[in-house]
Amino acid sequence: MGNTEKNLFTALADLYQWEWAELPAARSLVGRHVYFCIAKEVLSNEEIRAGQPLKHVFFHPVLTDRAIRMKLREFEMDGLIQMLPSDSDKRFRRLVPTPLLLEVIERHARTLRQTIEKTVYCIDKDN
Repeated sequence: MGNTEKNLFTALADLYQWEWAELPAARSLVGRHVYFCIAKEVLSNEEIRAGQPLKHVFFHPVLTDRAIRMKLREFEMDGLIQMLPSDSDKRFRRLVPTPLLLEVIERHARTLRQTIEKTVYCIDKDN
């Protein structure tokens, strides 16, 4: 294994340790799935802050809908999301990230950037 691979692996391990310490709700497979689904939507779509239908979170080849629903409730109890009735159809709910979750996602993105920048510096230095 070359230095580039070692540096990348070290960066991945550093990010994992940060995630473990800073993202308690994402310590399980279900939690990681829910967190990253929400984070991806937040980062790719500003309108998500007003709420997104829940169906996108339920697509996973292994996780059960029940496990995902329970994790969503945990996120809600932790103050990371709100589950509100849909404006157009009250039978459905929409997922709204709270300012707390938005702050966590922003910190996570900054930490990822810093970790990658440190790694890229080491890779450039090695070559």
